Amino acid sequence: MRSKAEKKKKPKKKPTKQQVMAFIRFAIDDVYATDFFGICLQMAFYFLLAFFPMMMFLIGSIGGFLSEFKVYFFAFLKSLLPVLSYNYVVDLFVQLQHSSSNLAAMLVITFFFASMAARAIMVGINQNYGNPETRSTLHIWLLAFLFTILFAVVLVLITAIYFVMDSMTASLLERTGLVAFNVPITQGMAVIFSLVASPFILDFVYILAPVERLPYRQGLPGAIFTTLGINIVVRIFTFFVNHSSKYTLLYGNLGGLFALLISIYFICVILNIGTKINLYLRLLKQKKLPMQQPDT
Repeated sequence: MRSKAEKKKKPKKKPTKQQVMAFIRFAIDDVYATDFFGICLQMAFYFLLAFFPMMMFLIGSIGGFLSEFKVYFFAFLKSLLPVLSYNYVVDLFVQLQHSSSNLAAMLVITFFFASMAARAIMVGINQNYGNPETRSTLHIWLLAFLFTILFAVVLVLITAIYFVMDSMTASLLERTGLVAFNVPITQGMAVIFSLVASPFILDFVYILAPVERLPYRQGLPGAIFTTLGINIVVRIFTFFVNHSSKYTLLYGNLGGLFALLISIYFICVILNIGTKINLYLRLLKQKKLPMQQPDT
């Protein structure tokens, strides 16, 4: 029989300083080789183009049979965006609402720009993996359409949570005399729901977007990181903009648009970092990272 000492697993060797430095150099070279920041800019551009048509379509379609949808949708945006960006979005929505009333045309515009944004995500993820796109145009656009539906469903579900929780908490808190806590509790529940639901939606994006299909679990680390990263980074940026007097002086009336664009850019950066995390964990499992190579 083996002794207890023999049964014990051998402790894993910690990476040396040279191996860590080799990995850092590898990551930096990989960022420049895949044009990481250029990908993020391209994705942010298409996201911005898709944002307003998607908002108009959701409010115009769902708001037709659920009048409170617009109120809770804007409440969700207000909890996430800087005040300047939120005011800019509301003002632009009012202008667009008066100039556009054709729901069918808005549907076409929405899914065209949203599908372009989703396609930009697929191109970016494949570029991060270093894989050329080999799928047919029809296949790509069908996936882009699927991703658009998924993102729209998430927005609707989060807004629905606002509606349900606001009704429930208002009734309960009114009996206890704590009505003032209704808004923060409702916002908190919506954030919790987004933290739970978003990783599953993002995981589908991470495993379906690459040319080489990934197992479901390989997309989860990046999806979890992206969910937490977006909630943390965007809220920090929102806090900074809301409490910075110099920001308004610097950008003036365009401050809201710039803040919205920067928020979307941060989201795209975090989304692509999630892709890199999934890629590096895959290479780690395959023992292809520089830190796993023998010291020279």
